[in-house]
Amino acid sequence: MEESTEKKQSFFRRFNNAYRLVFIDDESLEEVASYRITMRKIYIMLCSLFVLVAIVTLSLVMFTPLKYYIPGYAGGQTRSDLVKMKHSVDSLSDLVAAQEKYEANIRKVITGNMNASLDTTMLDLKSTHKEEMNSLLPQSDELMKQAAKSVKKENDKESNKKK
Repeated sequence: MEESTEKKQSFFRRFNNAYRLVFIDDESLEEVASYRITMRKIYIMLCSLFVLVAIVTLSLVMFTPLKYYIPGYAGGQTRSDLVKMKHSVDSLSDLVAAQEKYEANIRKVITGNMNASLDTTMLDLKSTHKEEMNSLLPQSDELMKQAAKSVKKENDKESNKKK
């Protein structure tokens, strides 16, 4: 147990031990620069350098056209194009489904495998003609009544003139 605490203490002591980094000119053996450093300072410098490199890399990717080379990144125009294409594919798939249903119905009719019940209700010729006219010229009942009255008045005037 004592050895493990000594190792821990020695690690932390070593982490705080001061070292001297000296730069010497080889030709004249003059001291060019001298720095007092510890392992803690080296650790802090390396971590700071790592964070700085990460920030520069992310900035380059985010603010330059390099971002378009990242898989999965889509620009604004590309996203709108994808949405339009998705809607087109959906509408085309609906159209294909409707055409397949139509084709299946035509095949049933041609082969005679149609399961349809016949409508046997009798239609009145006048009501049929009236429905056709209403569908051709959609008018309200009041307009039709006013038109009938005006035609009747004109017919009465013409008949009075002839007398």
